Amino acid sequence: MKAQRPADRGEFLTGGGSDDSILRRQLRRAGTILGVHLALALLLLSSPLWAPLLAAVGLFQRKSYPLLRCFLYLTWLMACESAGLIGALAIALRGRQDRETWQARNYALQSFWVGALYSGARRLLDIRLEVQGGEALARGPVIILIRHASVVDALLPDLVAARPYGLRLRYVLKRELRIDPCLDIVGDRLPNAFVLRGAPDGGPEIARVRALTENLGASDGVILFPEGTRFTDSRRDRILAGLKSRGETDRRESALDLKKVLPLRFGGVFALMDGAPEVDVVFCAHTGTEALTRLGDLTSGAALGVRLRVECWRVPASEIPREGEARKAWLDGEWAKVDEWVEAHCA
Repeated sequence: MKAQRPADRGEFLTGGGSDDSILRRQLRRAGTILGVHLALALLLLSSPLWAPLLAAVGLFQRKSYPLLRCFLYLTWLMACESAGLIGALAIALRGRQDRETWQARNYALQSFWVGALYSGARRLLDIRLEVQGGEALARGPVIILIRHASVVDALLPDLVAARPYGLRLRYVLKRELRIDPCLDIVGDRLPNAFVLRGAPDGGPEIARVRALTENLGASDGVILFPEGTRFTDSRRDRILAGLKSRGETDRRESALDLKKVLPLRFGGVFALMDGAPEVDVVFCAHTGTEALTRLGDLTSGAALGVRLRVECWRVPASEIPREGEARKAWLDGEWAKVDEWVEAHCA
C-alpha cells in the first residue's frame, strides 16, 4: 500500500481502494448492521421457545442435537458479528493516530473475530483444524494461493497463518462478501481488495489486486483464491465446455485431470507475481470446508465433527519461472499437486 501522510483519511479507511460510492457504502452498512443486531435480538429473545423444542427434537436424532447446535451457533455467529462491530466502533472512537497503530488494532480485532468464530464452531459443532506444513507460513513476505470450496475458506488463512505466526494478511475477496458488515468495515481499514468477478473490463480489478504487493514487509502475506469461485462439479463442467468452445485444447486437456479443484485463473496470480517477483509462493490445499457450504449442512448434522485438514508448501521465488508460458506450466503443475492432495484426503 502506498505510503501517505498520516492526515490523509484514505490511508486509514481504505485498503485495496474504494469500489463503491460513499452513499451506497453507508446505506449498505446501515442495513447490514441493523440486520445483525435485529437477528441477534430475535434469536436471544426467542431462545426460551426454540431451545427446549429443538432439544426435544434432538432426542430423536441419535441425541446429536443438530438443530439445537445449529441455532446455538447461529446465535454465537450473530454475537460475534455484534462484538466485532462494537470493537470496530471503539477503535474508530479512539482516533486514527498513526498508520501502524491503526492497522495493528484492526488486525488484532480481525484475529479476535476469526478466533471467536472458530472457537464457537469447535465447541458447538465439534469442528477441528489440523495443519501440516504450517511452518511454510512462518515468515513473510509471501503470496498464498489457496483452493476455494466454501465461504468458510476465508477464515482459514487467519487460523493457519495470522494467529500462529503473526502474518498480517492482505486478502483478495469477492465484492459480494461486503454483505458481512465486519468484513466490510474492518476489511476497508486494512490493505485488502474487494473485486468484482466477471467485470466487463477486468483491468481495474487486476490493478486493485496488484496494488496489494506494494510495500510488502517481513510480516506480510497476500491471500488469493486463484480459482475465482468455489469448486462444484457443475462449475468444473462449464469451465471445461468454455475451454472447448474457445479452442483452448491444451489448456482443456490439463484441466480434465483436475477432479477436486477448478483450473487456475492466471490474471490475479500474475498480477501478484509481477508486482512482487522476489516473493515466495505458498500453496494451501485443504479439505473439510465442503461440508460447510449450506445451512442444511448444519441442520442435518452433516457438519458435526468435521475435520478441517490443511497442507502447505512453499516455493522460493528463485525457483519460479518468469516467462509467461513457463510460469503457466509451473502453476498448473503445482495446482495439480493441490488437486491430488485434496482427492487423496477427501472423506
